[in-house]
Amino acid sequence: MIWLSAIITLLGFLFGIAAIVASSDETILGLGTEAKETLDTLSLFALLPLIPIAFYIYRFYLAAQAKSNALRVGPAQFPELFALYQDIGRRLELKTLPKLYLTNGNGVVNAFALECNRRQRYVVIHAEIAMLMPTAPEIVEFVLAHELAHHKLRHVSLWRLAIGVVPQSLVLPGLATTRAQEYSADRVALAVCPNYADTVRLLAVGPWMQHDVNPQAWLEQCEEENKELFVRISNLLSDHAVMVKRFKALKDIEMHGFERHGSMF
Repeated sequence: MIWLSAIITLLGFLFGIAAIVASSDETILGLGTEAKETLDTLSLFALLPLIPIAFYIYRFYLAAQAKSNALRVGPAQFPELFALYQDIGRRLELKTLPKLYLTNGNGVVNAFALECNRRQRYVVIHAEIAMLMPTAPEIVEFVLAHELAHHKLRHVSLWRLAIGVVPQSLVLPGLATTRAQEYSADRVALAVCPNYADTVRLLAVGPWMQHDVNPQAWLEQCEEENKELFVRISNLLSDHAVMVKRFKALKDIEMHGFERHGSMF
């Protein structure tokens, strides 16, 4: 998906340049007003390189917003969480560890990776996940491993953003790219946290009822529902795989190995 994104974006840029050249001499081409307007519209593709620059600047704002409303985790602030985070970083063989921040999710269960440049990289985790450290540390571990995997795989780097401009604007290719990246991050997380597939129950029912989930019954539900037509359509229109497909993909890896892959449709 990454190389496809790069090719689509490059073709879009070249097509835009060609449109500008073609529209610069309407007389020679003998084009009418309507065709000229079409070429003018297509020439906007030549502006594609400016979009990553705008997003690059915007990322610093997003990082500042996230940091200024969160607590930085370290040896003196949530030391147990920080020790777990460092251990995962070592397992992933990360040369430098992104800074970890803990924030109030106001009931929302989420975590995300963010990068401004190679020196300014972050992971933000909601307190609704970190609160499980005393009772279900494996859930916190898998979530952190998933977010660090995004950094490991360079999913949040600027060049990924640049080559994904056109696919993202076309919606379905953009959603497919993001979905594939989420599957990849899950796979890397599972590689360093074996047998932790059940931890994604957190995303299905939240931290308040995760301890009551029956993983086997859930897997049976996934087997039954994951191929339904409208489940497939829902998955196709999602930037993350729907839970019946995501959990099944992780359990397939646990049971059959990493040659198994998650369903994109």
